[in-house]
Amino acid sequence: MKKLLFTVLAVTAFSLIANAQYRKSWDFTKWSDETVANLLSVNPSNSEWSDIEKADASAPTETSKNNCFWEVSSHGTAEGGQLTANGVVIKETEGLLFTHTGKNRSLAIAVNYPTALNDYQGPSYLWLGSKNINYFMIPGVEAGTTIKMGIESHKGTDARGVDLFIGNGNSGTKLLAPDGTAVPYPTTYQEFEWVVPDAPTETPNEDGTYNITVRNSNGCHIYFITVGEGDAPAVEEARNIAYVTDESTVDSDMAYIYTSALGDNVTVIPSSANVTVDSLLYYDAVVVSPFVTADAAMTPVLKSAIAYAPMLNLNTDMYAAWGLGTTNATAENVATVDAANAEEALFAGLDITAGLQIVADGGITGVTLGDYFANDVIWAKVGDAVAIHQHNPGRNTYVMLPFNQTSIMMPAEETFATLLTNALKVVSDSKTSVKSVVKPGITEAYDDKATTVTITCANGDAKVYYTIDGTEPTTASNVYTEPLVFTEPVTIKAFAVADGYYNSDVVEFQVSIYAKAAAPTISMNNEATQTTITLSCASEGADIYYSYNGISKAAEAQKYTEPIVLTEEPTEIFAFAVGGQFVQSDMASEYVSINSINANTIRIDTLAHFDANQTDWYPETPAEGGTGEAKAHYYWGKNAWEYYSTEVEREEIVKGSDGQDSVVYIYKPNAEAIKVITPNTENGWILRSQGQVLTGELTSAATNIVGNGATGYYAQTAEDMIGGGPTKGKISFGGKVSGNPYTASIETTVKYAAPFDVVVYCTNGNSKNDQVMEVQVSEDGATWTQIGLLKMAPNQRYFTKTRIAYNEDGKQVYVRLAQTGGSTKAQVYDIYILNNGEYSKKYDAGTVGIEDIQNNGETVSEEVFNINGVRLNGTRSGLNIIRKQYSDGTFKTVKVVR
Repeated sequence: MKKLLFTVLAVTAFSLIANAQYRKSWDFTKWSDETVANLLSVNPSNSEWSDIEKADASAPTETSKNNCFWEVSSHGTAEGGQLTANGVVIKETEGLLFTHTGKNRSLAIAVNYPTALNDYQGPSYLWLGSKNINYFMIPGVEAGTTIKMGIESHKGTDARGVDLFIGNGNSGTKLLAPDGTAVPYPTTYQEFEWVVPDAPTETPNEDGTYNITVRNSNGCHIYFITVGEGDAPAVEEARNIAYVTDESTVDSDMAYIYTSALGDNVTVIPSSANVTVDSLLYYDAVVVSPFVTADAAMTPVLKSAIAYAPMLNLNTDMYAAWGLGTTNATAENVATVDAANAEEALFAGLDITAGLQIVADGGITGVTLGDYFANDVIWAKVGDAVAIHQHNPGRNTYVMLPFNQTSIMMPAEETFATLLTNALKVVSDSKTSVKSVVKPGITEAYDDKATTVTITCANGDAKVYYTIDGTEPTTASNVYTEPLVFTEPVTIKAFAVADGYYNSDVVEFQVSIYAKAAAPTISMNNEATQTTITLSCASEGADIYYSYNGISKAAEAQKYTEPIVLTEEPTEIFAFAVGGQFVQSDMASEYVSINSINANTIRIDTLAHFDANQTDWYPETPAEGGTGEAKAHYYWGKNAWEYYSTEVEREEIVKGSDGQDSVVYIYKPNAEAIKVITPNTENGWILRSQGQVLTGELTSAATNIVGNGATGYYAQTAEDMIGGGPTKGKISFGGKVSGNPYTASIETTVKYAAPFDVVVYCTNGNSKNDQVMEVQVSEDGATWTQIGLLKMAPNQRYFTKTRIAYNEDGKQVYVRLAQTGGSTKAQVYDIYILNNGEYSKKYDAGTVGIEDIQNNGETVSEEVFNINGVRLNGTRSGLNIIRKQYSDGTFKTVKVVR
């Protein structure tokens, strides 16, 4: 068997230049098998990397290695350190110094990461995470050097990227683009340039170079980094090429003559040889000669090797032999290359403006592709015939050039050598280890005595085969095409098959059948001032969950444990049962009335409403009102200021622990310390402080579900969502000078006549819940009286709803919410002042507060209310009541759950 060393096909790879002090090029689009193996071989007792995207990530596994490897232990000091895996420096990142990594989701290496969810540039890159901002350094960069990077945002709707600074951290000079402008953050993939100044003000390294910090703004992907001209290309190791042919023809085979002239690392494999597909996986490229015949022993083997071994096919006659298409002879010797493909690596160094001449004499024999190749990339055509196409781009690719035994003897010499060399490079560059298809995932959806089973596979093109009788599935088994419905328990076994992958492992799943739980029974005991609600379920073992806005998920509703007592607000209650051996029940609902609340006592008319919306509370001139963005605007700045003046109000004599008298000076409050924020549009409210910090978190929104221990901006209890939840935006009560009183408040600028209720949605931004938040009233705006305290959620970020009644008939008072004690970070979403007015007078427990009248005519207006009759600006999550007025003067109401 002849063997020739293949040395001419040298391709660019980034590596350290011999004797160079610093590396200048990094490519994160190709991670070596060695790196992946080391990422998979972490020490379980001191894990460095994990391939699941969770805070409690564990060591990666072989079955899920086509994923992102998140770093879970810090590599670096304050000065930075090399990234390692399994104790070995990762060669693709070698030379970069990483700092502050190892935190949850701060840094990842993406290897063939699935791109189905987002249209990103590619599946392999260095990922700087969004959860913990981190940075790394490029050491040894000379003044005046240009740095180039390929970057994209991890979220295509948000601009995210990196900033570059001279020095360690982000305190040095920020680098700009060549034109002197700031380099923007991208949303989609873009390539950017930064320039190091010719004479930086920072102190250089001992060798006169500078360290450059790369710091991310949020989650982004980096594909490459080039410093200056980059590193000189290094010659890769020689490629191993298998040339499959009739051995007797090699001396007259022009393709072999050209290939063997490139080097001597080419192995001739006789087409009559008894060779397996596995043996072909050793080679970087398998070339199919025009002289392989349809009846050759290697013909079916080569067909089976497509998409597993990188392959260059120079034999169009194989298509009929393989049953994958037919030949299509033409009289043309020039193929047409679509303009969209002109920049492909296959055509590098070729002038294709007038077409691509493939043979010197005679016509090109193209192919008509069968179903297997139907979705391939078509690079060139001759009339309707395909001249050049590529199957399975990116990994172990297949490329066809249109030759046969006749045309290979007369190739167009001016293009053939370049075309052949380029094709071999394209094919061999795609070589990667063959992996198994990800095991199918099987999920169940239960209904009453019927279970729907859905089977999915992360490999989008995979075909799933399954059985339901407990036998092992094969490619002769049922093919999964749509969800399966079962009324009896079965055992499903399934595996996935995909082109270019080994078959997945078989997954086994037991399908269960459950009966639907009985809908809960809602019983009510109406007393004079309260109603007690008891929930029960006939299905023993099922748990009951309830809400006041139609929530249908157990994780988001309140679990029923004891009778519920309501005293303040009539409402509709919703309940369902689930758990044990039962499917979730139908929803039950009842309106809960309270005997003491009727059309004369209910207070659901809005006199005033404070909400921390961005339109009103983000100053039009931020410099005058504070600093920051709408998501965190510090009114008057981040720092508290002194409440007291330097003028002594009085002296007090106190006796110390030693028994001696001492004089204590009590200072007057400083009237000039009072600061006020008025809204951009007058709305009857102001923010006021005399030293305490207030912050507007005006883009923060709560979610109307019960928290149940989950992290998020949720309700503490279901009762905190009666009538709806908070609007978007909140005001945070912050710190004060030590020894000073709390002075921040949200106040009305007009008086309101009692009686009325004050309803406040408040959340706890602290791990404590000791904030003392008072609702106060005042007749003169100077002397304030407490009328009630807010409930504070024991869980951080959860919101509560507090209703406080003020019943001093006829009194006209200002209203304010003020902090008087405890820790910081009480956060207020909404303050409502409600009385018994027009809409309250229409309240009827039987119709939930609004009349339902027959109508005739066209709709002239439409109003939205919550279930307590409070008018809203629009529908909200949960139950809404919509009242439509018609041209004939009648009204109609409907309930809508959103």
